Amino acid sequence: MKQYLLIALCLFLPLKGVGGAAFAQDAAAMKVLDIAADRIRKAGNVQIEYKAAIFAGATETASTTGTMWLQESKMKLKTDDIITWYDGKTRWCYVPNANEVSIDAPSKKEMAAMNPYTFMNIYKKGFKMTVKETVLRGEAVYEVYLKARYAKMDVKEVYVDIRKSDYQPLCIRVREDKDWQRVSVLSFKGNLSLSEDFFVFPEKEYPDVFKNDMR
Repeated sequence: MKQYLLIALCLFLPLKGVGGAAFAQDAAAMKVLDIAADRIRKAGNVQIEYKAAIFAGATETASTTGTMWLQESKMKLKTDDIITWYDGKTRWCYVPNANEVSIDAPSKKEMAAMNPYTFMNIYKKGFKMTVKETVLRGEAVYEVYLKARYAKMDVKEVYVDIRKSDYQPLCIRVREDKDWQRVSVLSFKGNLSLSEDFFVFPEKEYPDVFKNDMR
């Protein structure tokens, strides 16, 4: 399942032709997102624990929990079913039940669906935005709503719930077609010390693994 982790949203650019109250709403929403993005950028290497789910209408059709580590373009992702390492060029996907690792060299577009530091850039333009104050899981949050300006855009709607006290994103909901995807951030840790090898498949730990090299 696709897991869009929109943990940081960078520098939304205002578009021409937006008048009056709409512009004010866009500016207020951008300010909240800019502060959240700036704090996450300053967090450096991060660890995110999350739950991701897909909904058809109000019905949850799939879900998973996992942990993600990020270092610029590098990523490691661990769930119950799969562990993924990505060093910025090569991706290893290990399936414990099959003792098999698939190796490929994904495009930037493919990795954008998983890594917020690349995926977030699409929000620099093309969306109308509003923001309101509400409560999520007992905490005061800013709920930023983004709606695509153009029908041809892949992402149609986005909701980002950002905690007021520290501007940490707590929940992200994304609609592409009819289905919604939701990512709930369970914990966020920044300024971690992560080595380059942390994002590379450790072959010595899996001596009998079957390798499926698709590069």
